Amino acid sequence: MVYLDNAATTPMDEEVMERIQEAMRDSFANSSASYRIGLDAKSVIERSIQSIKEYLRIPSTHRLVFTSGGTESNNLFIKGLCFPDKKTSFLGLEHPSIIESLKTFREFGNEPISLLPFQSEGRLDLNSLSILSENRVRLLCLSHVNNELGTINDPLNIISALARESPRTKLFLDGVQAIGKIKLDPKIWKGLAGYSISGHKIHGPKGIGLLVYNSNLVLNPQIHGGKQQFGVRSGTLALPLIVGLETAIKKAVEQTEKTQKHFQRLCDYLVQGLKEMQERITDLKIHFNSSIHADEIGQSPGILNFSFPPVEGEVILHHLENKDIFVGLGSACSAHSKAPSRVLIGIGLSEEQARCSLRISFSRNNTIEDINHFLEAFETVYKTLYSSFLHKA
Repeated sequence: MVYLDNAATTPMDEEVMERIQEAMRDSFANSSASYRIGLDAKSVIERSIQSIKEYLRIPSTHRLVFTSGGTESNNLFIKGLCFPDKKTSFLGLEHPSIIESLKTFREFGNEPISLLPFQSEGRLDLNSLSILSENRVRLLCLSHVNNELGTINDPLNIISALARESPRTKLFLDGVQAIGKIKLDPKIWKGLAGYSISGHKIHGPKGIGLLVYNSNLVLNPQIHGGKQQFGVRSGTLALPLIVGLETAIKKAVEQTEKTQKHFQRLCDYLVQGLKEMQERITDLKIHFNSSIHADEIGQSPGILNFSFPPVEGEVILHHLENKDIFVGLGSACSAHSKAPSRVLIGIGLSEEQARCSLRISFSRNNTIEDINHFLEAFETVYKTLYSSFLHKA
């Protein structure tokens, strides 16, 4: 099997699985219980929290709240801070969990401000930030790394620009596609109101995520109950998943530089292979929707999105699936929608270009051999399908 849809999820690391199994066996007690084994479980969680803070160099000014994943983290922070009447803004290329959260404000007459007219190659044009001050925007929500394109919104540049142009606007970043794939400068925490992380995107378990937020902020809980986690997110803590997330974050952070180099090698090889294929096949016209010149500020090498009209991406995806090769179309949370990718339309592609696209995303498990298998299969499938789509056009 060749798996190249790692922006959707990643296979769990063996060490992570071992830590989870160990915790399930040895630390089964409820961490809210007052007897010894409950207190022991609480200590395990507290050690995990401290370790995660050290790995990510999170200062004492920020709290950690464990959630069920990136979607809940995004919902909890956005709604907890701003719902229903505080003014919000977003670029318009974010994950559905941000955009749909913001849409819930509309029924209260509170329309979020989209900065989509000011996107440049999938990232925010900082010259637009004066709009936030003019509209008294309380919170700007962005993707750190875009989940379909791999484009980076650089936190330090945004924080600096906000301080000049709209100092009352706080910044929230969806960091789900960033941890372990690009370097996280610890200076970002000083200017960040909140940041979300998901375990299953970094070879950790599904069902566990993290919200990091400035402790000076008051978040209204979205889940009520036993007042766990500062009263922000009630419920019995999932100790085995927390331990698994801690291990996944540790490995992701420790291997970030190695992972970046590995991703860059795979991405460069894939781009070169597609360019050579285009020279062989006169009917193949590839357009790279992601920048093919990855750098630490503007583009993550872990995601490559490209178009090849007139053949539709979903049809190619299923033909590749028959060859045991798995790729993506875009956000897995929108995979069953028949509409073309909102992100690709947002950066200016036509509906045809958006429908005729694939997203390739890497993990540290992928190899050059995987890329060769994909290139060979893609070429065969494209040649097979081209005439039928040309006839439809």
